[in-house]
Amino acid sequence: MKKILILGAGEMQVPVIKKVKELGLYSYVADYNPLAPGFIYADQKVVVSTDDYEGILSVAKQFSVDGILTTSDFPVNIVAKVSHQLGLSSMTESVAEICTNKFRQRILFQSARINVPYFKLCSNILDTANLNNFPYVVKPVDSSASRGVKKVSSRIELEEHFADALNYSKIKSVLLEEFIEGREFSVETLTQKNITHIIAITEKLVIGEHEGYFVEDTHIEPARISSAERLLIEREVKNAIDIIGINNCPTHTEIKLNNKGAFIVEIACRLGGDYITSDLVPLSTGVDMLANLIRISLGEDIIVYPSLNRHACIQFINSTNYNRCKSYIESENKHIVRSEIKGYHNREIKNSLDRMGYIIIIGDTLEEMEYNLSLIK
Repeated sequence: MKKILILGAGEMQVPVIKKVKELGLYSYVADYNPLAPGFIYADQKVVVSTDDYEGILSVAKQFSVDGILTTSDFPVNIVAKVSHQLGLSSMTESVAEICTNKFRQRILFQSARINVPYFKLCSNILDTANLNNFPYVVKPVDSSASRGVKKVSSRIELEEHFADALNYSKIKSVLLEEFIEGREFSVETLTQKNITHIIAITEKLVIGEHEGYFVEDTHIEPARISSAERLLIEREVKNAIDIIGINNCPTHTEIKLNNKGAFIVEIACRLGGDYITSDLVPLSTGVDMLANLIRISLGEDIIVYPSLNRHACIQFINSTNYNRCKSYIESENKHIVRSEIKGYHNREIKNSLDRMGYIIIIGDTLEEMEYNLSLIK
């Protein structure tokens, strides 16, 4: 039986841990938190930080694992480094570093003439003194899940939020970027043997933008775009992947589209979170992204050809739609694939962790899916 080491046992890692078991493989799951929810599904749990290179390398050697993977941003550097040491299949260390540092990505893309907004790296508020073309987006250079990300429209707002963004950065650096108007999408790809397969383009709707936040509220697959828009997005993403040198890993690219073109917000060398690749992609296309991630880590050929042509979406729950979502879940509507509802609160939704659950909906036609989404949106 082949053995997989999974870095991370949080809520978002649960689907891949379950998938390893479903495929008849043995799972070692590492997390610093002994009470992490993913440990319930692990064949063997290992309490060690996913940032601890020596600790993870020791575990991988001790159990002679056949592959190592993660579905989270932070551990990809350790995945790449340990895989390199042990001759396992993964992205390179340089790719992992670029994909977990928004500033390094911006520099690389700018030099390659890929569309990027104006940006500046700042380590303290004094570095922002000459920036006056508001609005800007302030973001930690190495964070995820929208934590610490905010649009600021004045010097006062910038000064108020800067310290908060800095607190979410492990390396204590903040990226200030020109705010780009436009529709938002994410692109899910798999690259193996230097061939990139674009599996799905997801339409993204956010909540809290008027307050300066960009928390993902709704994902729709396939995205409601024209053929020309699809080609533009695909061309930009593939170009960026080639420039970074991505291979033997998935990517999740966030992109904005407006009348000036497609602007890459960032690329992560991992699967998309928020149930996009664990649920929406297989529901709409039939492509099993989790199984393919596992195959890549084992050096096995991926299976990328779609077998379905359906429409799927996820609606996250907030204080505005809480009662509608609760009633919809209780109705046991046949279009519900899966749902979770947590306790109500009326706090502002500032990041993904503030959301109160979700509903995943499937439809054979776009109209069917859109109608059901309208009942809870």
